[in-house]
Amino acid sequence: MSYVITGLVIAIFVVVGLIISKKDAKERDEMVSKLSEEQKEYLETTEVEFVGKNAWIQDALVGKMVDKGAKTDLRLLWYNKTIENNEYETITIADASIKKSEQKAHNLRVGDAVKMYFAPEKTTGRVKVVF
Repeated sequence: MSYVITGLVIAIFVVVGLIISKKDAKERDEMVSKLSEEQKEYLETTEVEFVGKNAWIQDALVGKMVDKGAKTDLRLLWYNKTIENNEYETITIADASIKKSEQKAHNLRVGDAVKMYFAPEKTTGRVKVVF
């Protein structure tokens, strides 16, 4: 009986994971479809600057902004040249957050280019916008 319950719990986690990844893929496809060919080429030709083991800085575009009071949540579009997974060599998304004052100081809008620090092995602070 305990095997059945364990199997059901694992199945629920797998289904939830698939639903979330499908939703993210749909949102990414929608944001990428709004990019111009110049913006797509800009992302594809961006250089990757490694700043440590499994951490780098590269250019990204702001795909979506959500006001959260004192903070602004960003969905960044970037070209994956580094992580060899199912999104390797495609435009993908990353989530970051900045202070509202930083957004205003840099007059940041959807479609603007930013530098993104990315450290996928970190659990917190893995994606940051570098000004």
